[in-house]
Amino acid sequence: MASKQQSILVVDDCPVSRGMATSILAACGYDAVECGSGTQCIDFLDSNVPALILLDISMPDMDGFDLLRQIRQRHAADSVPVLLVTASADGKDVVRGLTTGANDFLTKPLDRTAFLARVYNHISLSQARRQNDEHRLKVLNILGLRRAIEELNHEAIFAERSDGSLAYCNEMLGRVIEGAPALRAEELALRLMGRETFMEIRAKLAEDSLVTIDRTVPLSRDIQGCGFQSTCRLRTAIHGDVRIWVFQFEVNEASPRM
Repeated sequence: MASKQQSILVVDDCPVSRGMATSILAACGYDAVECGSGTQCIDFLDSNVPALILLDISMPDMDGFDLLRQIRQRHAADSVPVLLVTASADGKDVVRGLTTGANDFLTKPLDRTAFLARVYNHISLSQARRQNDEHRLKVLNILGLRRAIEELNHEAIFAERSDGSLAYCNEMLGRVIEGAPALRAEELALRLMGRETFMEIRAKLAEDSLVTIDRTVPLSRDIQGCGFQSTCRLRTAIHGDVRIWVFQFEVNEASPRM
């Protein structure tokens, strides 16, 4: 089931239970690491980041809930899933575990099929979230690299999510459109180039959502009033799960600069 070896930390003071979970995981290609106490678990986490933690609630040196709190001080639930293991599905324990930061619950004895399915699902979900976060950071870093030249090029930039909301907008956009960060992408585009041009651009995007546009478009009168010429260069393209819009203005030398 595992596409490659992934470290899973098995924390349980019972050698039999620990060994059973470890053998099931190892048979499916996971790298299972055993810890017999909460102290050992913390020591491991000080220098390692597992893909998932299987944590027994009842341990003599530190109960699972206290250990879970310490784990969450180091790693968020999105990055390192924790599956709590209990001998009984007590409702209070489930609520306490979930509110403390557990991702899921399993009961002893472990059902092999259900156990592996939950391990796989939680690791896959965590990896997908991490990749999405890394991609968003990459997009923002790419945009951030442009900040040094934005003042020279007078570029207004925003990134549009698939639902039309904003993932990012730069400082220049906030200067020419008041309250820009709170607006939807469609409203920003309308204010920048006017309805007629916007509807034409949207029609092209509707025909092919992956199309890249690089053309000169008329600038709305409100934006021209900021000291820019009557046209600007529009570039828009898909980058991952967002569409980037870049409006490059030309300064009207006859008007005072912003």
